[in-house]
Amino acid sequence: MIMRKYRWYYLLGMGLALIPLLTSCVAEFINPIPPPKNLKPDPALLGEWEIAEGDEKVRLYFYPRPSGWMDIIYVEMRSDHKIHLEVYEGYSTQINQDKFLCLVVRETDLIKKEEKKEPSGYHIIHYKISDEGAFSFRMFDVEKVKEMVRKGELKGTITSGRTLVTSKANEVVRQIQKKGAEAFIDTREDIKKSSFVRPKP
Repeated sequence: MIMRKYRWYYLLGMGLALIPLLTSCVAEFINPIPPPKNLKPDPALLGEWEIAEGDEKVRLYFYPRPSGWMDIIYVEMRSDHKIHLEVYEGYSTQINQDKFLCLVVRETDLIKKEEKKEPSGYHIIHYKISDEGAFSFRMFDVEKVKEMVRKGELKGTITSGRTLVTSKANEVVRQIQKKGAEAFIDTREDIKKSSFVRPKP
């Protein structure tokens, strides 16, 4: 993949502190966690989610495909009345009690085939839906993934612009089972302050 920038936003703190996550600070996986054999979207994810503060609002839409994959639309409505839109595709899966999303940016038809020199890797996202019905997520922390690559626990390459994990899918799963999901994510964030809820009618 060309050093193309794309984003997934975390909402940090009580306000909308939107921090763009560029490819250089997000770990990519050529072989993500495998989908289940009977692949179906997590029904608890489907539909519309929202987080808002003042005049700023972010909405996520999860749409199912017959294949079991999902299309995920991210819409950021800014206080200056401008809208930022991104579209992802991927699937939900599970290891023991931990739930994950494996997503890639959905390329548009406007991108010519000759412009795509390298394929995009998957982002792995650990998510939860609370008993109160709030949706929260954490992406795999790039620094923790880098350390695993340096120790030889995962195979991959680290450059100034990209952290790419090339381990086979079963090797990725084995490390998650061995270390637990928390070994891959940044647990310092108070995720309750950045949770999406269903929009009010």
